[in-house]
Formats: sequence, C-alpha cells, structure tokens
Amino acid sequence: MLDHDKSKEELIAELIALRQRLKDMEESSCSVDNIEYKRSKEDADFYLTILDEAPALIWRAAKDAKCDWFNATWLAFTGRQLSQEIGDGWAEGVHPEDFDRCLAIYLEAFHARKFFQMEYRLRRHDGEYRWILDIGCPFKDAHGEFAGYIGYVYDITDRKMNEQFRLEVERIVRHDIKAPLASLHVLAKTVFEDGIDEDIRLLVPGILRAVQHVINLVDSTEKIALLELGKYRPQSKWFSINNIIHDAEACLSSMAEMKKINIETNFDDSARVSCCCLGEESLVQDMITNILKNALEASPSNKTVTITCICSDEDLHILVHNHGAIPESIRNNFFDKYVTSGKPLGTGLGTYSAKLIAEAHGGQISFSTSEEDGTTVLISLPIPEDSAMRPGAL
Repeated sequence: MLDHDKSKEELIAELIALRQRLKDMEESSCSVDNIEYKRSKEDADFYLTILDEAPALIWRAAKDAKCDWFNATWLAFTGRQLSQEIGDGWAEGVHPEDFDRCLAIYLEAFHARKFFQMEYRLRRHDGEYRWILDIGCPFKDAHGEFAGYIGYVYDITDRKMNEQFRLEVERIVRHDIKAPLASLHVLAKTVFEDGIDEDIRLLVPGILRAVQHVINLVDSTEKIALLELGKYRPQSKWFSINNIIHDAEACLSSMAEMKKINIETNFDDSARVSCCCLGEESLVQDMITNILKNALEASPSNKTVTITCICSDEDLHILVHNHGAIPESIRNNFFDKYVTSGKPLGTGLGTYSAKLIAEAHGGQISFSTSEEDGTTVLISLPIPEDSAMRPGAL
C-alpha cells in the first residue's frame, strides 16, 4: 500500500471518481440497446478485479451495512483472508480505543446515506497498528437504487507522526528555552539592583546573547522537525567553533552557578587559533548547548564540567565531560527519543535532537561512561576536503 502525501480533498476527489466508474460499469453491463437482463453474481462483481490491485485499501459494503468485499491490497495489509474480513470481521483489526467511535461514525453515515471520513488505527499483518484515513460514500446500482457503500483507505501514519513530532519539537523548545531565560532573568535582576551605574554597560553583551539564543531556539523549531524526516539540509557556512562553545558556556552560566559547577574549556593549539566548522551555526549552537546543559544537570554539585575541542585537517572533535555516570538502564538507548532518568524536568528530547543535528552535518555523537570516570559525550564533525578554503580565525 502506498502512503501518499495527498490532502483529504484529493483523496475525496479520487473516491468520487471511483464511485462514478462503478456506476458506469454497472450501467454498461446491465443494458444493451435498452434491454436489461439479469446477470450472475460473477458478472455483477466483474469490476472488482479492476480494483483488486489498486494502491489504496478498498472495501465494499452491501445494503445491510455488512462488508462483502475487500481488495487484495486490504487483505495484504491485514494479512487475513477474505472470509475473515467479510461481515463484521474487519472490525477485529480496529484498535480497541477507536472501535466505538469508528463504528458510530460508520453507522450514522450509513443510515443517513451520506459521505463520511474518519481516522482510526487498523492492525497490520505484523501486529503494528497503523493510522488510516477511511473515506466512504454510498453508491447506486444501474436502477438508481442505493446499493451499499464503497470505501477508499490510505495509510496516514507518517502524516500523524509528523504532526506528533511537531508537538514534540515544541516541547524541546520549551525545555531548552529555560536555560537562556534563566540567564536573562539573573542579568536583568542585576541591572535593576541599587548601586549599579557604569557596570551596567558590561552586562549588555550577556543580555543580548541570552536574548539571541532564545530567538535562535524559536527559529530552529521547524528545522528540527524536518531533520527527523530527512527533509532538511543544514546550511553550509564557515563559523568559529570557539565562539559557539563560549556562547554555550555563557548561556548556561547561571545554571552552573546555582549548582556551584565550574565550566572549563580546553582547546588544542590548532583549535585555539583557527578551528572553524562548516554547517549551520544556529543548529550546532543548539546541539552543543543541549549536551552541555545535559552535563550540568547530570553533574554532582561542586564539580567541574569540561569542554575539550580538538581540531584536525579532517575532523572536529568536541568532548563534554562531567563527573556523573549515565544510569545503566538507559545506556543502550541514551540518544533515543524520550529517554531520561533522574531529572524531574527532563524530557529525553535534548540528546535526541543533538543526535539529529550531528548526523545532519555528516557527523556522529557517542559517549563513554563509568562510575569511576564519569561521562564523556563525543561529538565528531567532518571537515570538508576543501577545508583549505576555510577562513582563518574568525
């Protein structure tokens, strides 16, 4: 079965065209020179062979609302025999949570002889429930009498997942936005304290940096959603990784101060002088900030979180270390969606989005952890072969 990116309006138009084809076939096979004759059941159903291999799941119901035919595509999807599906057998595959609603919509439309459309979950042959869009409408026989319903069904699981992921990205933004807002709050509070005059000028860069980070987070919402779908390619521009790391450190300084954690940055000689990255700066900024934030949350108080940057001709390596250990229960799926442990406000989306960003830039992200050595997250980003054209220190 094909999973088309078609609108409901397009699917409805296809169903209307299909219904007209059925009517035309009925009329052409029932009348010759205006002489009608009685056909056998095989003759009456000859048109079903045309629909049997259609990409959509198609069903037909008789005048008693019982389904009497499903095409081969439907049967291949459910993995069941026609004898199992006819009548009310098909309803056995409807998700229990959707069954009552599904049945009510169907019967109400059927008795009113009107068009209907509904979304519900149908069990596939492998046991997985898939979201489907079921569009049904009445059709008439050659005499113009109501003959039953014809239904046209498409798998919309990916579409539903896209909608769900958009909501999850919004959760990511709400989650990640707290850190820069916290910094902004502390800085603003300091500005309005009594006794501050000339020193206010020194606080302005920090305020602007925090505000800009909030703006970048909001702008990245759509990009993160598209990254998971493989439908977004990051921009390719050179930027200084040094500046990115320093900005992440400044953004999370308030969190570090609250936990009495010192953030230490180490750059090797090449990184200190001219370590540049080719990619989309705002996304890489989000990635590093997420990983650093995760390290601060996982680190014991009064410890040091270390960021090390190593730059070569081929790769850029960023290592973020903290003294906490990743719980064994989540080590095998640390970068998976929703995976978190021991953090009251954790969503399990920060490390997941970091993985998306790293891979979208052709890189990798991994970790090592133990009770003795703590945790190190390693981000590796490739340096393109034309790196000779990259700028020097930015």
